[in-house]
Amino acid sequence: MLYIETPECILCALESRTKEIKKFGIDDINTYMHITMHISSLIPRGRTPLFIESFDLITKILNNEDPHADEKKNLEDTASLILGKVVSDAGNDIARYFEIAAAANSVDVPMRDYQFDINDFVNKLLEEAAWLNITKEGLAKMLNDIHDVGYVVDNSGEFQIDALLIRKLVDMGLRVTVYARGLPYEVDVTADYVSKVLSDKVKIVSTGNRYPPFYNRGLWQDLRRHDLVISKGVGNFESYLENDLGLRVIFLFRAKCGPMIKLLKVPKNSPVVYLRGNK
Repeated sequence: MLYIETPECILCALESRTKEIKKFGIDDINTYMHITMHISSLIPRGRTPLFIESFDLITKILNNEDPHADEKKNLEDTASLILGKVVSDAGNDIARYFEIAAAANSVDVPMRDYQFDINDFVNKLLEEAAWLNITKEGLAKMLNDIHDVGYVVDNSGEFQIDALLIRKLVDMGLRVTVYARGLPYEVDVTADYVSKVLSDKVKIVSTGNRYPPFYNRGLWQDLRRHDLVISKGVGNFESYLENDLGLRVIFLFRAKCGPMIKLLKVPKNSPVVYLRGNK
């Protein structure tokens, strides 16, 4: 599967990158032509290269390897202020931590039909999720029956919620390996940043580049060793669909786009806890 829905995904990449470059104050028509032609050339390669390589072009145009660095710091700082609210709501309910981690996936760069608002991140953090192919009771039983978990992280800000969930899993006696991009991509956390927060608790694996773990063949054998993989965000979900590895994965994200809503049959922007595959 190159795209969930080809026209929508291509339009999303085009809108995301043009909105992104506009956000950084670029108004030169030649730059927009360059981005558009580059995106056109990437279309045959599929959804993940389309988004990754077009972002790489943005960094070169801006001469900035991590153009969203200030935004990421603001997201992390904001999230750190509301962790008490999460702990107070979830208590010792592990399923609730999964739900809140899914709801926290409101964070994103501008995209087609979706505009991130940091107030939504704060105010909608405790929304209940749609549970697909798994129940809260089923999750609890699964976690009691396994020993080894892989956790694929996504955006800054929501990572603070991920870190809470990861620590809960470790406290339950599970061995956790965290996978993160090796180089900056949009507002995602990198493996270096994850190491500063969680290196005393878990093993951390870097992709070594901007690509997500499910798209890195060198990591597939490692991912297959886990009893369960937990994956955050729409981008990681879509990259998994491009390379279905036959894993047991719980995906945690918000259904932000039309193709995702139609695929999963959930309301727009719903937090989703979705189990795919079984061992």
